[in-house]
Amino acid sequence: MAHLRVASCQFPVSHDIRRNAQYIRTYLQRATQAGAHLLHTSEASLSGYAGTDFTTFEGYDWALLRAETARLRELAKKLGLWLVLGSAHYLDAQTPPTNCLYLINPQGDIVDRYDKCFCTKGDQRFYSAGNRLVTHIIRDIPIGLAICYDVCYPQLYAAYRERGAQVMLHSFYNAHDKGPNCLDVLNVRQVPTRCADNGMWAVANNSSYLYSHWGSFVARPDATIAQRLPMNRAGMLVHDFPDGLSEGGWIHNYLPMRVAEGEAMYFGTPSQHPRQMDGRVEP
Repeated sequence: MAHLRVASCQFPVSHDIRRNAQYIRTYLQRATQAGAHLLHTSEASLSGYAGTDFTTFEGYDWALLRAETARLRELAKKLGLWLVLGSAHYLDAQTPPTNCLYLINPQGDIVDRYDKCFCTKGDQRFYSAGNRLVTHIIRDIPIGLAICYDVCYPQLYAAYRERGAQVMLHSFYNAHDKGPNCLDVLNVRQVPTRCADNGMWAVANNSSYLYSHWGSFVARPDATIAQRLPMNRAGMLVHDFPDGLSEGGWIHNYLPMRVAEGEAMYFGTPSQHPRQMDGRVEP
């Protein structure tokens, strides 16, 4: 029997909060039918992604986002599922929100929130950077949370390893683009490399909005891909942890990097807003 069965979904994330929420409700139901304990969604899966799905947070419907978040929490409670929900977290009218993952337990409570620490220069036009890592033990498996551009910074995975994380739930948005570019190969190589460097597993998911650069996948610490979804198509993968290595695989890194004392674990400007400092505050 697996300790933790993770379902990870991809769908065409858009500016339409209601439409995004309906997709997530569908996958919560499918995750339950698959016997999963947790549903993992992609970056900004409920809120939409600022700068791509919409041009500004000015006039953004935060009340609707809160209402749909509450409905999803209630459904997670009804189904008895954990939910890792990609969204945006409001701070105040003057402070940019964070790009976040809410960690919601089977009682519908927000037990923690990860705010994207390494924000692209495009992100920094719309979002405050996070500066706090989030780990949690679910069914004996220590998980860590990460978002998209975080993968470009090996110190983040090293820091999570030092905190005991064994499985990274890493949410991406590499989609809604004009066509192929470096992202078609970059993250599918970077995630397994981070796993191999740190002896960890990762579930990496993506939006499927055309054009999406890759399909969601599971990476092992021997740098192999355990399973993968097709790109540009909505779907869900299910994987059991603890997992092993691939046939013939091995752990190659016996001297993993250590995080330097005083290492800046963010790119962008974090705020000291009380609503950012508290990982359990309501949306």
